[in-house]
Amino acid sequence: MTRAAEGGLSQSEREVIADHLMACSDCAEEYRILRELKPWAERAAVSAYERESAIKSVSAPPGKEARVVPRQLGWAGRAGWASWARRLAGIFSAGFETYAIAAALLVVSLACVAWVISLKRENARMWARLNEQLASRDQASQSLTDARRELEAAARRAEQQQTEIAELRRSVDDLSQPQVNVPITDLEQQAIRGGGDGATTVTAPVGANIFTLILHVADGPSFPDYALEVIDGRGQRLMRARSLRKSQLNTFTVALPRRLLPAGQYRLKLYGLRPGHGEVVAEYQMRLNYQKE
Repeated sequence: MTRAAEGGLSQSEREVIADHLMACSDCAEEYRILRELKPWAERAAVSAYERESAIKSVSAPPGKEARVVPRQLGWAGRAGWASWARRLAGIFSAGFETYAIAAALLVVSLACVAWVISLKRENARMWARLNEQLASRDQASQSLTDARRELEAAARRAEQQQTEIAELRRSVDDLSQPQVNVPITDLEQQAIRGGGDGATTVTAPVGANIFTLILHVADGPSFPDYALEVIDGRGQRLMRARSLRKSQLNTFTVALPRRLLPAGQYRLKLYGLRPGHGEVVAEYQMRLNYQKE
């Protein structure tokens, strides 16, 4: 770097140094500082040389002219530092304490520059390692938070499933008991389009877990299979049952669980099924009520 600041590099070396300085900000800063210190060091060396020449001229014997060999003023490179050290020794021997101190301060300044640049590089590496550790810690913390959220969600789902299983068990237990006071209601067929005279009200007594509907149909073509759909007041299909069998009285019997159908307005559709084909045979309107205790 000192040879580059002095200008003592070949063309190929200058190209290599130029490419490096464009990529390395620390070396570029060191090169700038050395370039700024170079003129000051050269002026100090020239002043020492001139004063040494003047002293030798005064102390030379009469009739002989003091001959002073000019020295190289280079201060960098392979021989630069050795030459500069010899020059400093000559300055000390000649008694130029001021210039010797100045030269010594220059050496100390260069050493300080190198030390500061080294500290900057070490601090940069430490900051990079610290940022990597912080990033890793943040990532681990985020992963732990995500895992905790997933665990909490799984716990909530498990609790909800346990609640549903408990309700199903209660329903099974209730249906396993003898059913008394089961209401049986006849539903007459209504027009498929245009609606009928009104909905049939079905009232289930207290304690009844199921209620039975008898669906009446008019005479018409028979189908090998029948299906029934139950649709609530919002038009959402709640259930679909197949394999209904028509009795000799042109009726169908279906028992519906109380748990499946809350109180409200319902529409029932009866389909006649053939292979690859199905059509609506009858529709029924029902208003479901449950007696309170």
